[in-house]
Amino acid sequence: MDHQDLPHYDHWSPTLMGMNSLLQLRVLRPSYSWMLDSRAKVNTARFLDVNGGSALAELRQLPEYQAAMHRHRRDAEAGLARVMIRTGQTIEQITGDDLLYYADVVQTSGRARREHLLWELLVRLGPLAAEAPTLRAAWSAKGNTRQHSAATLVDRYGIPPSGVRDLLVDYLEEIRPGMDYGSLDSLAYRLVRLFWWEVLQINPQQADLQLSAEVTTTWRERLALTTDGRERRETHSILFAIRGFYRDLAEWSHDDPVRWGVWVAPCPVPRSLSRAAAKYKRRQRSQMQSRTRMLTPLLPTFLTAVNKHKQRSALFLQEARAAGDHDEFVVDGFTFVRDSPPERLAVLERARVWARLAPGQPRPLWIRGVAQRIDVTSVEEDGFWCWAVAETLRHTGIRIEELMELTQLSLRHYTASTTGTLVPLLHIVPSKTDCERLIPMTPELVQILLEVLRRAKDGHDHVPLSVRYDVTEKMHGQPFPHLFSRKVGVRQEVLSGQYLRSILNHLAVVAGLSDAGQPIRFTPHDFRRLFATDAVNNGLPLHIAAALLGHLDLDTTRGYTAVFPEHLIAAHQAFIERRRQLRPSGEDRVAEDDEWSEFENHFLLRRVALGECHRPYGTACVHEHACTRCRFLRVDPAQLGRIDEMTENAEQRLVEAKDRAWLGEVAALEESIKHLRIRQAEAHQRLSQGSNLFTTQEPQ
Repeated sequence: MDHQDLPHYDHWSPTLMGMNSLLQLRVLRPSYSWMLDSRAKVNTARFLDVNGGSALAELRQLPEYQAAMHRHRRDAEAGLARVMIRTGQTIEQITGDDLLYYADVVQTSGRARREHLLWELLVRLGPLAAEAPTLRAAWSAKGNTRQHSAATLVDRYGIPPSGVRDLLVDYLEEIRPGMDYGSLDSLAYRLVRLFWWEVLQINPQQADLQLSAEVTTTWRERLALTTDGRERRETHSILFAIRGFYRDLAEWSHDDPVRWGVWVAPCPVPRSLSRAAAKYKRRQRSQMQSRTRMLTPLLPTFLTAVNKHKQRSALFLQEARAAGDHDEFVVDGFTFVRDSPPERLAVLERARVWARLAPGQPRPLWIRGVAQRIDVTSVEEDGFWCWAVAETLRHTGIRIEELMELTQLSLRHYTASTTGTLVPLLHIVPSKTDCERLIPMTPELVQILLEVLRRAKDGHDHVPLSVRYDVTEKMHGQPFPHLFSRKVGVRQEVLSGQYLRSILNHLAVVAGLSDAGQPIRFTPHDFRRLFATDAVNNGLPLHIAAALLGHLDLDTTRGYTAVFPEHLIAAHQAFIERRRQLRPSGEDRVAEDDEWSEFENHFLLRRVALGECHRPYGTACVHEHACTRCRFLRVDPAQLGRIDEMTENAEQRLVEAKDRAWLGEVAALEESIKHLRIRQAEAHQRLSQGSNLFTTQEPQ
């Protein structure tokens, strides 16, 4: 019987009642496709009531089931019933392969997967206890990679079978172990599509790598233009890849002449190309540094807009939740109307808050999109995540993929054995350079990540597990408690790079950033360059900055900083080298215990009455402990009352000095009052930002 034979039957027809009775008695075991097409006619709820047993009652008592929305519960139970009908098994007998097969049928049929909650419930209940904790993790484990083979990377460009085609496959297979997949994919595109495919378009009879002068010239001309006729912006990486290809064949031919020697040929890319490439690289570095210098003064404006949008979007959600259906509420001068009609059925329960603009109201710039119905929950999420991403990137300088891989396990700490001081650390997993690193966290960064952690937990004891898909490596990662993740339906999803870039671009528009009349955007990598520039500009040694950024080469870090010209760096390095040669050999030794103790005690003496002194180690107090005049003083907002008293006392003394014509005293008091007011402003600014870095510190 086909589902098309049943459309005229209603739920009370004898035929449907008889069919459901046979299903409940386990007489019929129809296919998944039939049940999905006839889902309105199969009474899955009644089937579970008859065949669920005590396991169904236990499943319905699980916290994950109780916390889920009604429609998600119904989807989970319907999927469970279909698997039991098809396999003829009880709940206790269902295996991971049974549920994975059903999920694949659902996806193949073009329907959205709704089995995530069911998988997690069965894992918690026991039948799937030995499986991965989430459906996505289990699915990834079965087919964890979407990487293509070397043959597929070559054949997808339509290269006909030939010796050169086989050579390209062998070459990619040979170098694959030493490259990440993204780089291998890019190299295949350059060698196969931009080189050999183009050569065959010029000379279809070309059978080896020895190109004639005419073919080489024509190929270089074609390479200079894109397929739509525009000038190609960058060709040096393509030419270097081809030159490296010819050079590798020549070198490998010495070790294996039978395999590689027959293909050795003169390289069509001249050696003189390196000069032009070096010039292009210098120009590119100059443009990058110019952009960093341009963005530096715009960063405070952008961060102000980010913090304001976070507060505004949170207020938007709060006001919308408090309003009833069709009630008006005002946020940031704009009037909105709550859109929440009564839910006639439990299955129509809403997970998100919706609103509309009041008639005649223009759309605020700070709300993304153009739809008339506004997803208030999404607006609040955009505001929070834009703030969290921008602040985390600017305090750490990490890459965007490293940010997305931060987990609850990334938050570490270290306790100094001598001072007992707690140093919070951020653990960065290996990414581009395959080197893990630990970044000391500032108090501001600790507060930011703790707020992210609280949001990720969402009232639970732990962060839900999620699986991140690496779009470059074409691989699914292992399930981890990722910090930068959010709930999408019933599953936990890591924020995508595309989403993060879109909200940063939107906030740049909201902030109205521009340079010379041109709109300015902040990319995630801009924060990395700004972090490096700020760190080096404030005295951090270049090699320390390189370690924080995860660079293996100091030249890479120099390219990120917009501080020093090349000739200054060379002169300084020569100066350091001369100093090293003149230094007595006795200084090149391990520090003594008393010297190390003196170094640690320096940091214990930083605490002063008005806050904390941040002068560098080994430097004397230039103001003879007149802390109010010192730029190294970081004011404790809790000492604002003391600063007010000092200011009031100084003003009274200034009046007396003026009355008695003590001109020298007048000048000194005016200078003191000026610095006291600066400290007052700093304390008020910290209080307005809602952060007091001294509240969590123990007195030393």
